[in-house]
Amino acid sequence: MSALAAKLSSAMVGALHEGEAWLELHTIDGRLKPGDAFKMIATGYLWGAGALFVPAITLMTIIIFLSGAPIETNGGIVEGSQRLKVLAPVILAPIIVAGQAVMIGGLVVFGLWLYEKRRPIRVINHGGDA
Repeated sequence: MSALAAKLSSAMVGALHEGEAWLELHTIDGRLKPGDAFKMIATGYLWGAGALFVPAITLMTIIIFLSGAPIETNGGIVEGSQRLKVLAPVILAPIIVAGQAVMIGGLVVFGLWLYEKRRPIRVINHGGDA
């Protein structure tokens, strides 16, 4: 999952520096391509959840370290160098968010694909850039 997150991040950052759009929606005969829908949903979740959860987890970890209160895990107090184990959520948060982006994006696109088997999903352009 972290390789996928790194690939998404590097591609998005590269596109931001070049001044071009990374997310583009393409249609075939007026229908949205599933790959583009997945990229849009997964990227939106990755950025949105990442912007919310990663700073929150980081802030909570800093507060835990600065408070000086004992940390309890499995009924025992964590002391000394063992306190570094508290950093695990900070390290794992981006990996978890990237995994959730893939799962949620995939499930949404799969659901839309199933829906499209019964009724078409049309994309209508109302002006603007074409």
